[in-house]
Amino acid sequence: MKLEIEDALMNKIGVDKKEALELLAIALYKYKGIHGSLAGKIIGKSEFDFHTLLSEKGEDVNYGVNDLIEDIKNNDL
Repeated sequence: MKLEIEDALMNKIGVDKKEALELLAIALYKYKGIHGSLAGKIIGKSEFDFHTLLSEKGEDVNYGVNDLIEDIKNNDL
């Protein structure tokens, strides 16, 4: 899937491609409950890096024992 947003609109909003992808990943993580490893893949980084991004943006990181078990099962660590 490919998403396209006109450069003029992006300039008006005041975000570049990298920030737009980060915001999309954060929104999907927060509102659709996707796993941090998937959100990290959206931005081309690891789950750890995604969690760091969340912290930098002042967002809560929701990672518990069940998430760790899923990461081990899916070999996402």
